[in-house]
Amino acid sequence: MAGTGDPIDAQQAKDALTAARSAQAAARAASDRRTRPRGYAVGQALTFAAGFTALGLADGQPRWVAWLSTGGLLSLAAFFVLVWLGAHHGGVTRWFDRRREPGRPAWRTWLLPLAPIAVSLLAAIPYGTTGWLVAFGLAGGLEHLLRATGVGTA
Repeated sequence: MAGTGDPIDAQQAKDALTAARSAQAAARAASDRRTRPRGYAVGQALTFAAGFTALGLADGQPRWVAWLSTGGLLSLAAFFVLVWLGAHHGGVTRWFDRRREPGRPAWRTWLLPLAPIAVSLLAAIPYGTTGWLVAFGLAGGLEHLLRATGVGTA
């Protein structure tokens, strides 16, 4: 039935579905053109890795704790600034790839973002907090780069 309550025939329904699909494809294409410059993703990856690595190393270097802590916090602040700038760069910052191909299980969507947590927890077993922070920084930075280049979305 149409919005007026009148029944519609199969051809009208097919035309409406075709129009909806072409509008969806046009919106997706426009969204893909408004992606962030690659520099945002590289900057995010480097500041994320440097910040957590510096905080992790500060725990084991008492002589350098003030410098490493300050550098780590400044680097993480720069990371959040880049995330904010990227999110406001005329498009949507995608965290998870929501495109659903036939036969792609839902758990694969979560695999890449959860990998840094798993790696850091494994590093925490032998190296404690230092290992956790360093591994989380390096794995998280790598994850940002992989997500930005589209490697982890397949």
